[in-house]
Amino acid sequence: MTMTQAKWNAMTPAQRNAARDLSGLSPQLVGLEGKRVEVRDMHGELRRFWVGRSTGWRPCHLEVKLRSSTGGGGASLQYASVRVVDQGPR
Repeated sequence: MTMTQAKWNAMTPAQRNAARDLSGLSPQLVGLEGKRVEVRDMHGELRRFWVGRSTGWRPCHLEVKLRSSTGGGGASLQYASVRVVDQGPR
């Protein structure tokens, strides 16, 4: 099924949940949304970011650089390692 904005807007919340494609989420980051992590990517690069998540029918995780940022770049689907370094606001 090809999803369009018009189709998405016409759906009920239950229909949206059933149609949502979660394949764009990194299994290693599921449940870590809102937390600061340190990752080593598959090329050996080490970096830290806040884990965010986009909205819509096919969400993806986001690498949010600052807590005050309003968005970020798409996260990788796989990392060599992931470590939580801050739990976020309490």
